[in-house]
Amino acid sequence: MDRKAAALLESMVGHHGFIDGNKRAAWPVVEVLIERSGYVWDMPDDEPIDDIVVGVAEGAISFDDLSNWFKVRLIRTVL
Repeated sequence: MDRKAAALLESMVGHHGFIDGNKRAAWPVVEVLIERSGYVWDMPDDEPIDDIVVGVAEGAISFDDLSNWFKVRLIRTVL
């Protein structure tokens, strides 16, 4: 799931599917993917998500680093 979430976020942020709002739209879509795939977040409510999304947009966060970021914050709820 971590790689799917990373790929979706990177793709939506980087490929500019919308004229405006790519970063704002990307995060809720990733959250829907995570929820519908049977995962929940294991992170504080005040985790700076904006920093991650902006880092992806600027190219400062690699795909592997983003995937690892998701990996340590997701817990599977459905077996």
